[in-house]
Amino acid sequence: MHIPGKPPYLYEKSFYVFVGETRMDETNKNFWIGAVIGAVIIIIIDLLISFLGPFIGGFVAGYIAKGDVVNAGKSGLVAGILAAIVISIVVYAGVISHAIAGYIPAVGTGFLLYIAITLYLAIFAFLGGAIAGAFRK
Repeated sequence: MHIPGKPPYLYEKSFYVFVGETRMDETNKNFWIGAVIGAVIIIIIDLLISFLGPFIGGFVAGYIAKGDVVNAGKSGLVAGILAAIVISIVVYAGVISHAIAGYIPAVGTGFLLYIAITLYLAIFAFLGGAIAGAFRK
């Protein structure tokens, strides 16, 4: 039963479910759009300028994500992790395509490269996103 002045609810299996859009939907959409665009920018710029790629990509991700400094920083962090996954797959594919691929050290090297690349890109992208969040305020 709908009560005037209250938000509409659906009654289903003894649970009340809120029906309608919230502000969080828009923030969440901007967060992921910023993270994906930031990851693409990190991948492209990181090939040209190593240390500037994550900063610029994280900055763009944080600027698009909107919200406070923490939300912008998280968007930059996710952009860095997404870019690290793509770059690590490319690097790891190069490692296993050589004749040494039959040995176990190739797997360990690929894993260590993944960890190093992820930390490098994620930390610098987080800093870029946090700077964008502070800049946007």
